[in-house]
Amino acid sequence: MIMQTISTYSTAYTDKKPAVRKANASRKDRAIERLLLRLAAASLFFVLLFVGLTIVKGHADSDLPAVPSAGEQTIVVGAGDTLWDIASSVRKEGEDIRRTVYDLQKRNNLSSSSLRAGQTLIVPADGRE
Repeated sequence: MIMQTISTYSTAYTDKKPAVRKANASRKDRAIERLLLRLAAASLFFVLLFVGLTIVKGHADSDLPAVPSAGEQTIVVGAGDTLWDIASSVRKEGEDIRRTVYDLQKRNNLSSSSLRAGQTLIVPADGRE
């Protein structure tokens, strides 16, 4: 009679190369670490790029208009003056007042039509900017 031993999975399976398995695991860990490092570096790069461009744009866009040229005149805003009043006093005969208001806003880098007393406005020489 032949005797057979019953083996279970744990006795039949022998780990012949544990060093290879550990090397593969550490290789995967290193690959994940490299990927995370690259993602962190790329994120930092884009954050610095965004901040830098924001700062540069902030300095490039000044609220102050350019210095008046020889043909342009300056007006100091009085209390209660509106952009419409100033445009009506400086516009040429027959010129649309809305266009004059627009030209004043554009020449003086005004984002709205509100003015402050004492503010200096530059009137474009030919009425066009």
